Amino acid sequence: MKRVAVAFFVVLAAYAAAFRVEFAGRPAFFWVFGVPHVLLAGYALLRFKQQDTLSARLMPRGGDITWGALPGIALLAASWAARSVLVPTGTPRQAWLLRLYLVLGDPETLQGSVFLTTALVVIVIAEELVWRGLVLDELNERFGPRRGWVMAAGLYALAAAPTVYSLRDPVAGPNPLLVSAAFGCGLVWTFLAARFGRLLPSIVAHLVFTYFSAVQFRWPV
Repeated sequence: MKRVAVAFFVVLAAYAAAFRVEFAGRPAFFWVFGVPHVLLAGYALLRFKQQDTLSARLMPRGGDITWGALPGIALLAASWAARSVLVPTGTPRQAWLLRLYLVLGDPETLQGSVFLTTALVVIVIAEELVWRGLVLDELNERFGPRRGWVMAAGLYALAAAPTVYSLRDPVAGPNPLLVSAAFGCGLVWTFLAARFGRLLPSIVAHLVFTYFSAVQFRWPV
């Protein structure tokens, strides 16, 4: 459980440091948020190699892209439906979504930047290696697969808790959007990793959801 605790608190600190107004819309956001994840992902890869499971976890198989893309698209649709309930247009709560996009930066800039697009992809892959690999393994061993995958999704969402404060709005109050999205998506991505025993389906689902959410459904040019 020490590895789970280390991963949780490192990611918690990354959320607390990166999702601040001074990093909003700047490449520094991706560095501050991404570097801790990449370091943890490197350790996860080392663990897989030591356990002789590296190839089994990362080797692609037929259908992996499809099994990842379909849940990713479904999560996108679900997120748009949830927005109409959580952040109705014309209400103070709409500021929650605006503050989240303020931190991520201008979608046009993200689309046109090879560095930012690559950073986004690397962070997504790193998150999957850490949460759906290292953390999920530890929790499954300790609590069993039935409870382990739910606990992994819960910790993944809880690690984003600093954003409730950092993305708050003076009128709408504390911002629950990122934590809520992390829990809902985390359940799906963790289920995919647990169901298939490898990470490519959850990586693809995570990439589809995160990229198209970040660029608001516009393709890079």
